[in-house]
Amino acid sequence: MVKTLSKEQRGRKIKVLAYCDSPTCATGFGTVSRNIFEALHRTGKYDIDILGINFWGDPHGFPYRIWPTGINSDKDPYGRKKVVSMIANMEFDILFLLQDSFILDFMPTTIPGLQGMGKKFKSICYYPIDGTPKESWIKNVNFADYVVTYSEFAARESRKALPSVKDLLVIPHGVNISDFKILPEEEVKNFKQAFFGRHADKFIVTNLNRNQIRKDIPRTMAAFKEFKKEVPDSILYLHMAAVDQGWDLNSVAKSYGLSITEDIIFPANFGPNQGYPREVVNMIYNISDLVVSSSIGEGWGLSWIEAMATKTPVLMPNNTAITENITEERGYVCDSGTSSSLYTVLPHDNEIVRPLVDVADMAKKMVHIYNNYSEALVKADNAYTWVRNELNWQGNVGKQWVSLFDKAYSQLIEDKVSKAVSSNTGNNKVIDTESF
Repeated sequence: MVKTLSKEQRGRKIKVLAYCDSPTCATGFGTVSRNIFEALHRTGKYDIDILGINFWGDPHGFPYRIWPTGINSDKDPYGRKKVVSMIANMEFDILFLLQDSFILDFMPTTIPGLQGMGKKFKSICYYPIDGTPKESWIKNVNFADYVVTYSEFAARESRKALPSVKDLLVIPHGVNISDFKILPEEEVKNFKQAFFGRHADKFIVTNLNRNQIRKDIPRTMAAFKEFKKEVPDSILYLHMAAVDQGWDLNSVAKSYGLSITEDIIFPANFGPNQGYPREVVNMIYNISDLVVSSSIGEGWGLSWIEAMATKTPVLMPNNTAITENITEERGYVCDSGTSSSLYTVLPHDNEIVRPLVDVADMAKKMVHIYNNYSEALVKADNAYTWVRNELNWQGNVGKQWVSLFDKAYSQLIEDKVSKAVSSNTGNNKVIDTESF
C-alpha cells in the first residue's frame, strides 16, 4: 500500500514562480498579476516569487518576493536572458507566465531544458491577443501544461494560427470592485466641480487610454468634433499624457480646430509614467457621462470594464476582444473595419492588419446616447450587474484562477505519486510528497 503526505499536511506552501509585469506597476499586465496573486494569497496555500518586469527593486508592501528582471539584462526590458538563468536556479512547483505571446520566444527551449535538469513542475501561460497572431507566437505558448487566453476571440485566432494548439482555456480579465465602484452622489458632485470647474455641468465624454498608436486617440477627437456640432454643451476629457508614444495631442487638437480648455481637457501633472491613484481614476469614471474608445485592437481593454463597475455608459469599437463583451444589453459599439478603407497596418506592430473605427458612426452613436440617455443608463445598470457577478476579481474570476492553480498542483502530485508507485509497487511505504 502506498500512502502520501501532501504539502498541506506537512504545513508547507505550494511554491509559485511567476514571470510577468510586477504587481507594483500600473500597466494592464500589472493589474492582472496583482489581482491573480491576491486571489492565490488569500487562500493561504501559496508562496509566490515574481520575476518582475518593470520592477527595479524599490520597496513595496506586497506579501511576495519580487525580483527585478530589467537590471543588467542586455538592454532587454523583459530581461529574458536573465530570466532563463534565474528560473534555472529557483525552486517552484508551478511556473506561471503572463505576457504577450511574441515576448515568450525563449520558453519553448527553456521548459525542456528545465525538465532535462530534473525539475518537476507544472506550467501555466496566460496571454492576450489583440489582432491576428503569427504561428510562431502561438508555438511560444504551446509549451505550457495549461494554455489560457483572455477571450474567445483570442482562442479563436490562436487556433487559426496554429490548429494543433493544445486545448485552450478562456479565463476573462476581471475588475476589482473594491477599486472601481459607485460613489456617493454628493461626493461625486463636489469632485466634478473641483475637477472640471466651469465645465462641470457639461456632458462629459471621457477616453481613458494611454496615448499610444494602437489606441488611435485622434479618431476619438475627430468623432467628438462632429458630436460637438450637435451637442455644443459638451467637453472631451482625455485621461492620458498629451505627449507620449502616440502623438502630441495638443498639436492634433489644433489641426482639428479643437480648443484645449474649451473643447478638450487633459489631466494636470500627468505624464507617461506618472498617472493618478486608482481612487482618483475611479472618481473620474463616476463624474463622466460617457466613456469611449477608438482603439484598433484590444486583448481586453480596461476602460470599458472599469466604467461598467461604476454604472457609467460605454461606447467602444466593435473589434477584437471587445465585440464579445459589449452586447446590446450592456452598452454601445461603433463600426470598426466595416469597409476596405477602414483597415491599416501600423509601423513596428508585427505587420498586424488592424480595423479602424468609423468616425462618422462613432459620432452618430455618441449623439444617440446623448439624446437617449435614459436608455444608456439602463444598459449601464445591466452591465454593472454583469460585471459584479461574472467579472469580479474577488469573486468569479479569482475563483477560476485559484481552481486552475489547485488543479495544476494536484496534477503535479499525481504525476509524482504515479512515478513513485511504479517504482515502489508491493512496498508498504509512506510516500512523502515533500521529498519529490
